[in-house]
Amino acid sequence: MSSLRDLQRAFASALRDERDAGEAGAEAVRPVANLAVYRNNSDWQFRNALALSFPVLKRRVGDDFFRQLAAHYRKRFPSRSGDLHWVGRNFADFLAVHLAGGEYAWLADLARLEWAREVASVAELRSAVGVESLGQFVPEELEHLVFTLQPSLQMGASDYPVVSVWLANQAENASPVDQSAGAEQYMVLCRDEGLLVARLSPALFSFVSALAAGAPLGKAMAVAGFDEAGLLEALRFTFAEALVCGVQSEKR
Repeated sequence: MSSLRDLQRAFASALRDERDAGEAGAEAVRPVANLAVYRNNSDWQFRNALALSFPVLKRRVGDDFFRQLAAHYRKRFPSRSGDLHWVGRNFADFLAVHLAGGEYAWLADLARLEWAREVASVAELRSAVGVESLGQFVPEELEHLVFTLQPSLQMGASDYPVVSVWLANQAENASPVDQSAGAEQYMVLCRDEGLLVARLSPALFSFVSALAAGAPLGKAMAVAGFDEAGLLEALRFTFAEALVCGVQSEKR
């Protein structure tokens, strides 16, 4: 007689792979044929949760190939959370290995963008501060200012035009994007009106990434290679997009 824990483990294993439906799995569900019902439901729920997180990727590869990817992924990374929202947390890394060296290797970066949206969608949305918040500091302090950015902010970069692919596929029957278009950088942000996916220039990407990592304004400016005019434009963008939740000086 198997323990309850053994039965539970066997049942969970049998849901993922019919070859694992051994004596303990059979003991957990009788008649044994009912395992197929549970297995099909579990498989569909996992794949559907994955499809909800990666709709553009699914559209680009088609239903059959996506089903194959989901099956391979589930064997490698079965769900370990009661919240199906998180089943896709390892999908991009899985694709990077599973599709390495092939014509679909770029899908890993597309998955990273779509997963960034999932992470941003459940992050805290804080009140933003405006550019007037800089007025409390004397000019000598400006290069030492550290910005607190929105918790939902996600930054990403790819050697492929994944942002263009994602944006194009917000419409039905989207045409393929020319992969020779090259590298793109982006940010994902949750706002009151919904999720924002914005393509950034390399310099602006470096600037915002540095701020997000806790670099003071002077260092972020240097990393991005901005002159004074470039810095003013970057600050205008940063505050206009409600990215900044707080500002403090390293000197205080």
